[in-house]
Amino acid sequence: MAEVPVAFPNDEASAEGIAAGLRSAGIAARIDRGLHGSWQVPAQGQMTVFVNARDSARAHKLLGTTRREEGAPGPFLRLAVAFLIGAAVLGFVAIVVTLVSR
Repeated sequence: MAEVPVAFPNDEASAEGIAAGLRSAGIAARIDRGLHGSWQVPAQGQMTVFVNARDSARAHKLLGTTRREEGAPGPFLRLAVAFLIGAAVLGFVAIVVTLVSR
């Protein structure tokens, strides 16, 4: 069964509290600790509480949250990606020209 994110707490204690509340309501909840789980980054912004897709509407209602809409990236993000690709290509060309001119 597919899992759906229903909460994005900032710390592990909040995530555990949210998951416990969902479990007490009969909804199976799982906490994904992201990169914090491997001690690579601090916990803030890394916690996500997941539930089964069939229970997501009830979980959102219990938590008072709404489903995150996934939309197309905005124009700024597209411009940033295009800039980064252009910079990578320019760097690669500069390396090739340097190596060929030796």
